[in-house]
Amino acid sequence: MAEQGLQSQSIDEDALVKWAAELPMSDRLRAEAARVFAATGLPGRRLEGWRWTDIRSAVRKLGQPKGGRPKATLLRNPMGLEFAFGNNMHSAPPEHAGFRWSSENLAEAILPLDGMPMAALAAAGSWPKAQRLIEVLQSISEPVRLSFSSSEGRHWSHARVRIAAGVEVTVIETHANPDEISSVLVEYEVEDGATLNRVIWQDGSPGAVMVAAGTVRLGKGARLNQTTLAFGAKIARMETRVLHAASGSEATLNGVYMVSAGKHADFTSHVQHAAPSCVTRQTVKGLARAGGKGVFQGKFLVERNGQKTDAQMQHNALLLEDGAEINAKPELEIYADDVTCNHGNTSGQLDLAALFYMRQRGIPEAEARAMLAESFVAEALSGAGEPWADQLMGEARAWLNAP
Repeated sequence: MAEQGLQSQSIDEDALVKWAAELPMSDRLRAEAARVFAATGLPGRRLEGWRWTDIRSAVRKLGQPKGGRPKATLLRNPMGLEFAFGNNMHSAPPEHAGFRWSSENLAEAILPLDGMPMAALAAAGSWPKAQRLIEVLQSISEPVRLSFSSSEGRHWSHARVRIAAGVEVTVIETHANPDEISSVLVEYEVEDGATLNRVIWQDGSPGAVMVAAGTVRLGKGARLNQTTLAFGAKIARMETRVLHAASGSEATLNGVYMVSAGKHADFTSHVQHAAPSCVTRQTVKGLARAGGKGVFQGKFLVERNGQKTDAQMQHNALLLEDGAEINAKPELEIYADDVTCNHGNTSGQLDLAALFYMRQRGIPEAEARAMLAESFVAEALSGAGEPWADQLMGEARAWLNAP
């Protein structure tokens, strides 16, 4: 059963915990991940960091899968450098001079998974033969696409991307799932002077429970440029952990969540400054319609060795209709004394004065509202680079203009 992974297991929490606890210790990473998951089980509102994203209750209410899933046609890669994951099925692109890949049991996690029970479940529950170690050996112009989806619902996936020193690569992640539970962990090791451009798209059905976690370790002078667009699901959590492990690294964590009735999107991030002279910039924008729920939890942890840290966090959300809900918790924890750190958080409505001005000039109200909301989110998507920024904005625009 350990060799097969968790796909055949019941969603029942006791069954998941029992399965996780029985993994052989010879499989070190999966066994340690199983220990982390078994310590808490499915996270619920009583667990720190999960108060607004109650996986346990949501899973208990899941019905039978209806089949089908949101179509992840966005960000398609015409060059064919695509790795697909889901339901113990997996595919990989042909050989390429810029990278190599292998299927192997990964020895240990890049960052500890403590406090990340769903990421631990993904690492423990993934089918060993479907795990991927992708090594980017030289800069390549075409992006690498990681596609996580399922035709039958439940799946757990785990991949690792190692980017060699001085190399630049763009990785496109797409996450789509029907009416079931899924959890994904993607680990990134960005070596000295390397650059990772990470673009993430997520959409789940109103019956799906999804967690997509990413951990990133930045070497000396390494750079992370991350842009996320999420449309939520019954429960959807996009979780990122970043470690500035050596001096001079930079991270940009931008994103937009857009939730309609019955959809929930949670952006949770934890950035650890463990080395001097590192920079973090985070801009997250949220839009919620009636019955939609958005969550933002961001934390900057500056260790004593993180002198001359420069870190700025900003979360802004708009409640587009009555009955929308936004919850936010920005947080700074600082143990160094020579730093520049700040955070901001706002939740409100569209600018009524601007709306009035546009209507006075003959723009219909619905169109004016969509234009103002589009302008609001554009900043957080523009850093994805071309053509991805335009594609993300196109998806955002379609959501805004939907009836």
